Amino acid sequence: RRLRCLRSTLVPDTQRSRRGPSSLHQRKIAMALGAFSRLPLALIALVCAVPCAAKTLRSGALTSSGAAEHPPPTPSVEMPEKDKDGAYGSKTAACNACKFYATGSCAMYKTCICHASNAHFDIGGVPEPTDTNHWLWSCGGEGGEKYQVCFKPNRLYQDDFGDKLDPNNPKCPE
Repeated sequence: RRLRCLRSTLVPDTQRSRRGPSSLHQRKIAMALGAFSRLPLALIALVCAVPCAAKTLRSGALTSSGAAEHPPPTPSVEMPEKDKDGAYGSKTAACNACKFYATGSCAMYKTCICHASNAHFDIGGVPEPTDTNHWLWSCGGEGGEKYQVCFKPNRLYQDDFGDKLDPNNPKCPE
């Protein structure tokens, strides 16, 4: 009703008849038919896009440079067990967890610098808990000064995780 009143005050009767369907119901039908006329085009575009995307997801597909993809590397350490509280019991265990994940993925291997932090903090007025080792890891020291670097390798002969580098057999080839 408001639309009809507004339209009648803004648009004179002579222009209203030239604008197309006059009733609200007729305009809704016209809009729906217009949307359905574009539906086949959208379905054709979708059907064509699916095979293109599937081609890039196939195992052993070539990269854009034409080189074959490589499988992910094998982690260089075993995954340490977490404590009952869900954290690691020592800095070494947290660092080895970071090393396990980072050396098992080329993306992490090329970007991760392992850091660890003890998430136990002394709080005044609260009794001291029995478990004060609550170590967590991250791939960077952006968390603040409590995060400590896990490995300090000799970059000439070792990777960021302290493992020996083999220039003839890189862990993650380019």
